Amino acid sequence: MPSFSRSILFLISCIFMYSCSLMPNEIKTAERIMESDPDSALHILQHMHTDKLMMSSSDRALYGLILFQALDKNSKPLQPDSVINFSVNYYLEANDKPHLAKSYYYKARVYKQAQRFDDATILYLKALDLTQNFKDNIMLGKIYSDMGDICIIQKDYNESLVKYQQSIKYFIGEGKKVEASYRIISVGKVYHFLKDYKKAQQYYTQALSHTKDSLLQGIAYQEIGINYYWAKQYDSAQYFLRKSIKYPYHGTNYAIRCYNLADLFFDINKYDSAFNYATLALKYPSTFYNQRDCYRILANTEYIRGDLKQIAFYMSKYQDCTDSVRRIELQTKTSVLEDMHQTNGAFSKSKHFLLILACIIPLIILFSLFIVYRLRKRNKGKEEQLEQAEEKLIKKQGLLRDSLIQKIEENKAIHIPAYKKATLSQRELMDKEIYNSCLHVNDWEVFKKLMNQTFNNLVDTLENKYTDINHKEMIWCCLFLLNVPTPDLSLVLESQPGSLYKLKQRLTQKMNLTSTKDLDQLLRNLSEDK
Repeated sequence: MPSFSRSILFLISCIFMYSCSLMPNEIKTAERIMESDPDSALHILQHMHTDKLMMSSSDRALYGLILFQALDKNSKPLQPDSVINFSVNYYLEANDKPHLAKSYYYKARVYKQAQRFDDATILYLKALDLTQNFKDNIMLGKIYSDMGDICIIQKDYNESLVKYQQSIKYFIGEGKKVEASYRIISVGKVYHFLKDYKKAQQYYTQALSHTKDSLLQGIAYQEIGINYYWAKQYDSAQYFLRKSIKYPYHGTNYAIRCYNLADLFFDINKYDSAFNYATLALKYPSTFYNQRDCYRILANTEYIRGDLKQIAFYMSKYQDCTDSVRRIELQTKTSVLEDMHQTNGAFSKSKHFLLILACIIPLIILFSLFIVYRLRKRNKGKEEQLEQAEEKLIKKQGLLRDSLIQKIEENKAIHIPAYKKATLSQRELMDKEIYNSCLHVNDWEVFKKLMNQTFNNLVDTLENKYTDINHKEMIWCCLFLLNVPTPDLSLVLESQPGSLYKLKQRLTQKMNLTSTKDLDQLLRNLSEDK
């Protein structure tokens, strides 16, 4: 019996050792066929038995990296995060720069898909620093291309042109004509956003002339159609957008094609077609920008149909997407993050250099002190650059206030058609609902949080310093700083204009001020981030 048990134990050990030796071979096979057959590579990786006990840490790290590469090549969602996070941490600890650069890149792609563009940019910059050391031109081309995409979304068009041109240079240098052509289309998109439609068309045509790749052709026809639409050449726009629908796609491109067709049909008064394409676009992966505009089309279509219930539903969805877009637009721009990254990199290099100098023999101490002096003088300029970058970040508070005001004005503009037909009492209800939906005046906690974010913790300051002030008076303070007109103030606070003036006088007394002008100035001072 003991002999039998030993035999079983030996057999299990052999199976375990065989499995351990097989794992790296499967990973290596997937890595080897990645470029020629990414579908098969993904199939191999997804059907591997990835028990942690049967894989070494190095195999797990490589598995995660190759899996995300395969998912990316097959235009699949990059998940789960834990897999690529393990790869990043392992290669960071092992100081394996080539694999770490790729891990940073795919982790950045995760953030980019989630529209967390500031987090993505930081990782792209780290990947860029590492990749430049070993001249992986394909990876450099991909990084610059993705950063160019983010710059377009952030409306930093000059910076996006620089990034795309760098990407094209790297891909052409490696003979990757198809990859270069995709970035040529992106350059065309930049000129489209700059409203230079003729130049945009030239780049789209140039990209089509380089390759017969069906995915690329679909994107090119998509952008040509959009270009014609914005140039108000509706027949040509409809032709190319319909043509693009027939081509394969990846990512959000199908939703983009359907949304633009919906917008086009709405403009030419084909409301049923506009409704159908907007609905179809929402069934496919898309960005908050596209979703917002689809809900705008659906709400406007239902307004024409007279379905008030559906208008309210789609307007609610539109507002949700608008809030998401606003959060995206408040993210720090790529150019600012890049400046800060370069500045921090310069500081790191200077610190390292100073440590080396500290170890030099005493005979050259005087020379070392001279170098330190020179470095400090140079670093003053770097510190000024960092301060400028920080000043740009402070401006985000002003953007919050402006975005709230813009949000209110946009909502008012959307309701103009219904507003014109409404009675006076209906108009007052509509105006009040706009302020409630934009500022959450009826929900004190939400309103308080929003105003604290916008005005430098103003509500908390007032509550702590002036305990006699009530909620209504605090709401007046915030609406005053938002430059809300007096009639709208009366409506929101349910008070007469004369009562508002008395409210302001009482508030002046509670805050121990001599005049209402002093109150105005104090509120502005408290709302500014000093």
